Amino acid sequence: MRLFAAALLVLAPLAPLSATPAANATETVAAKKVIIDADMGELNDDAVTLFMLAARKDVDLLGVTIVAGNTWAEEGTAYTLRQLELIGRKNVPVVQGAVEPLMPGRLAALKGEDHLYGKAPWTGAFEHPRPASYRQLAKEPYGGYPKTAPTPGAAAEWIAAQVKRNPGQVTIFAIGPATNLALAVRTHPEIVPLVKEVVYMGGAFDVPGNVTPGAEFNWWFDPESAKIAVRTPFRKQTIVPNDVALKVRFTRKEYDRIVAGRETPIKKMFKDLQKGEETLVWDAIAAAVWLDPSLVTRSEERYVDVDAGMGPNYGRSLGYNLGEFDRPDNPAGTQKATIVFGVDTKRFWDLYVRLLTQ
Repeated sequence: MRLFAAALLVLAPLAPLSATPAANATETVAAKKVIIDADMGELNDDAVTLFMLAARKDVDLLGVTIVAGNTWAEEGTAYTLRQLELIGRKNVPVVQGAVEPLMPGRLAALKGEDHLYGKAPWTGAFEHPRPASYRQLAKEPYGGYPKTAPTPGAAAEWIAAQVKRNPGQVTIFAIGPATNLALAVRTHPEIVPLVKEVVYMGGAFDVPGNVTPGAEFNWWFDPESAKIAVRTPFRKQTIVPNDVALKVRFTRKEYDRIVAGRETPIKKMFKDLQKGEETLVWDAIAAAVWLDPSLVTRSEERYVDVDAGMGPNYGRSLGYNLGEFDRPDNPAGTQKATIVFGVDTKRFWDLYVRLLTQ
């Protein structure tokens, strides 16, 4: 979870992948095609989501598209390629996508926002200079630079091509800022009815934001794109917001379960990079509740919007309850989404550990 140029310049390289067989009897999810759209870091929540979905033999991971957010797109591309190599999945296409938020001037406006509305505690990629390429980072990726290369092309184009190639079958995990997704539906509106589902990690509905009092990081980084995405009439939208993420905390107990036993590349990464530090797990919850919807203990359907007006609520998520705001009284243009507010934490951790240690 965790700038703005002309829309046509926001795009950078992206690509396709393959399917895999039947499921574990305890994880009864039919084979599904997935695109992960992420602001990837090294063993961050996006990376763990990648590892969880890649571990499932019943998930056909079509590819990973990269967006700027927690990291610059060039960094996220290098980290994704390298982490896929480490787990033996270098066949998975990685496409570098939006390198800045949709609207120009986001970085330049930050000083003014901080002065007027309070300083954001974390601004992700904006915290440091953007690298020249995925092979020229300020610090070499864990395990060295990737030997594989990203798939050429634009993320929005690649996403649209995969959806049209697999109509009604593709779930898109929008677990970073929604720039790639917004560009895809704006440039190829014909794909909207063909997308099976969009799963977001984003927003803060009934709790304060984590980067401003009103906004969660992913939707704050590019509010215009988040607004476009959630207002798109997809067949199904599921949102995992900060409301539930704040209730699920990785502790030393989970770390010890993961690193126990025979060493694997993922276990070694946890030992070298995670080191048992307590943290939230954000995006991993999105993967878990999609893989096993019975983990959800509380959810609500609401009409969802994002405040994209410059001001103290810039990036704030809005959820209108179905009673008085049900269609046709919902705010014009808003779409219905399922928002996850609670999960069975014991069963979540069992699934999390199992997928990371198998």
